[in-house]
Amino acid sequence: MVEDVRGEGGPPSLDTLADKLNYLFDKIRPTRDEVGADEFGRAYTNKEIADKINRRSAASGVTISAAYVGELRRGVADDPRTSHVRALAAAFQVDPAFFVDDKVTQRVQEQITMLTQLREMKVQQVALRTVLADTGLSPASALVVEQMVARLQEVERGREQPPS
Repeated sequence: MVEDVRGEGGPPSLDTLADKLNYLFDKIRPTRDEVGADEFGRAYTNKEIADKINRRSAASGVTISAAYVGELRRGVADDPRTSHVRALAAAFQVDPAFFVDDKVTQRVQEQITMLTQLREMKVQQVALRTVLADTGLSPASALVVEQMVARLQEVERGREQPPS
């Protein structure tokens, strides 16, 4: 797992190729179509990423082994061919510059953090809607409660902000 060395709230420092690759394995998950509903939410394996790259080999000309992906993740191998970097980026659907440009790395981290927060927020909204529906409230009343909760969250976040 990637250690957060920048302090609370900031993205973890990703100094090496292994750090960056492990970050992607930690944060980006296979889709339901890739692994099925019963395994949805789990991390990719080295083999799954290698297989994903190898399925595109006819178009890309790049193949990779699961063992080599593991070596990259452990830092045993730390100077991959440019074609492997591009293939890894494509497998995780990130900009290839993520692996070599600190500004792009930070931007991608921020985007992944935002997507994670949006997913969590959506799950919370769905849970709230389910609870409200179970109480017997009308859809209009449930919407008012949702809006009140959202507004209270905004007020609370405002209280957490230190004065300027």
